[in-house]
Amino acid sequence: MNDTAKERRDMSLKEKFSFPEASEPPWSLPSAALTVFAMFICLTTIGPSFVAIAANSPILSPAELMASWSLGMALSAVFVLVRSRASAEGWAALRMSRGELALPLAPIIGVAIGLTIDLMANLTFGRFLPPAQIWVLQSGGSLGLILAALLLVVLQPLAETLVFQAVLLPRLRWRLGHRFGLAATATVYTGLHYLIFFHTFVAYHLRWHGIALPLLLGIAFCLLKVFSQSSLVVLVARMGAGLIFLLTALAVGGA
Repeated sequence: MNDTAKERRDMSLKEKFSFPEASEPPWSLPSAALTVFAMFICLTTIGPSFVAIAANSPILSPAELMASWSLGMALSAVFVLVRSRASAEGWAALRMSRGELALPLAPIIGVAIGLTIDLMANLTFGRFLPPAQIWVLQSGGSLGLILAALLLVVLQPLAETLVFQAVLLPRLRWRLGHRFGLAATATVYTGLHYLIFFHTFVAYHLRWHGIALPLLLGIAFCLLKVFSQSSLVVLVARMGAGLIFLLTALAVGGA
């Protein structure tokens, strides 16, 4: 174990990104796929159903839709944590511990990723659109702000880190190799975002908000997981990026 850590410290940046999985994760590919499918069901069926029952209306308002996504993300995270807690090996394989990157650097990296994405959007379109999942922020008042902060800074980073970087990425890298596994994970991440968030708001640009944006985010955080060997680092970085997206939306929307 120490020899492996020492060897990784001596690697170049390119070598670290190309380094294969050290060991096979204790879950199968169908099990990892089930985790992604469970997230899809939580976001499209379970979350909206609970919110619709609470609101006593089959048609959700934008704020209620955002609340349903928050609930779906929370349930997705619980699903992964409960399954992994069943065995010590499964919990350790999630790598929710400090890795090879100092944890205080993680939010800085996340902020840098968020700012880069915002800059690319502004340079491409000359205007900024907040993430589709918090579109209601500009008209949702204090409730919209609370839901947006909860979703972007806490629940979405937690759920997506667990599902994609902690569970799906190591299994696909073990099965497909370090490059194709990473690309496949980012592609699945993009597909999920496209199916759930993009079609909700027609104002969004297909190639950018529907494909390029989630793909870039997926690649960036998968690379961070491979480099740091820690899902915790990815989680903290995603929280930093989510905070930047939230603050930018507040600044541009004048909220």
